[in-house]
Amino acid sequence: MIQERLSTFAGLPVHTFDGEPDGPLPEPEDVAWGVYHHVHDNGVWGAEVPENIDSLLKTVDTTKVTHLVIGFWGFTREEFDPVGWLVDNAERFPRLRALFFGDILDWECHISWIQNGDISPLFEAFPGLEHFEIRGASDLRFEPLRHERLRVLRIESGGLPAEVVRAVAGGDLPALEHLDLWIGSDQHGGSSSAEDFAPFFTGERFPSLKHLGLENGPFQDELAEALASAPVVARLESVSLAMGMLSDRGAEALLSGQPLTHLRSLDLHHAFLSEPMAGRLRAALPGVDLDLDDALGEASWVGRDRFFSDSYIAVTE
Repeated sequence: MIQERLSTFAGLPVHTFDGEPDGPLPEPEDVAWGVYHHVHDNGVWGAEVPENIDSLLKTVDTTKVTHLVIGFWGFTREEFDPVGWLVDNAERFPRLRALFFGDILDWECHISWIQNGDISPLFEAFPGLEHFEIRGASDLRFEPLRHERLRVLRIESGGLPAEVVRAVAGGDLPALEHLDLWIGSDQHGGSSSAEDFAPFFTGERFPSLKHLGLENGPFQDELAEALASAPVVARLESVSLAMGMLSDRGAEALLSGQPLTHLRSLDLHHAFLSEPMAGRLRAALPGVDLDLDDALGEASWVGRDRFFSDSYIAVTE
């Protein structure tokens, strides 16, 4: 569950812009501007995102803004269409390099309820965009991306549609260095399978890729088995299979496959590993920043391919 707004984004502190003045404004280029709704101490909502984002144009020299964070704008695009607003006002943000779309907390709107729609126009409107993150994928759509400068792409979801995975895999992103995808649950819109991620493993896509994160998934063991012999791994600096249902089976595949000692970091937090397996990983990767935090213990099995309910992914609804 996501309970706190971003405090930093893409290397800059987030300055909350919610219609309630809080001292002098920072220089436009010194912060990531977080456009949110205001909640008073008594719980009553004040100015909301549609009003505040218009106010941003009037109050801040947005021609100097490089980082922008958009908070909860409403439950449907009929209330407010943030994609359309950004596209219509793209000329007001000529230096925009980093965009977080949907810094929305669980109590505002569950991640599986966030409706983003077709975000393809954003990439056409902002050719200088280098860092893009989005939360929510219930009706997320975009064409295979063609973008020369995008270096970081992160999609956080409680259920990632297979069409989105294929659109990312089919993209032409020569500068992409960092890719994170939260896979999620089939109970909340996730329709992808391990096979849908095969194009990421060949090393033929995304020639600049240094980090691959396939997270929050129910089939982490299958992904680990694919990564164990994937050509792309040799040129990666970091890998994450965190937040999902990784078990000793997947960890064994990682240990038995190609060497991982060249990695700077391997993130396996929120995994279902036995203590002996966790010890083997630590012993085999002494120079790697190995994250086994929140290890939840060895999972129980029925047969080979199905968990009991005592294993789960970190983020669903």
